[in-house]
Amino acid sequence: MKHDLIQLAQQYPGLTVSVSLDDLLTAGRTIADELLDSLDRTVAAQPAPAKEEDELLTKEEARKKLGVSVTTLWRWAQDGYLTPLKVGVQVRYRLSDINAILVREGGAL
Repeated sequence: MKHDLIQLAQQYPGLTVSVSLDDLLTAGRTIADELLDSLDRTVAAQPAPAKEEDELLTKEEARKKLGVSVTTLWRWAQDGYLTPLKVGVQVRYRLSDINAILVREGGAL
């Protein structure tokens, strides 16, 4: 017969229970897995936040914000590290991409 542990603890507050270390670790892992699964389901059920239109920066604005040269921006574009956008004949950089680099490199936003 399966008993609810909370109910047992309430009925017999002084009860001593002996549990093997292996059983205790298994119970802890099971509880942790159930909590993580519940959290994953909760997060998955929430609607994604509305994505605001990303601000676009000029080459000069991007260069200053990142503290790099125009050559570095060009090299990063060649390496796929920071991909610029073409807006007509102009080159623009997504602010979110720049902020991601700053966060990865430990810089301030």
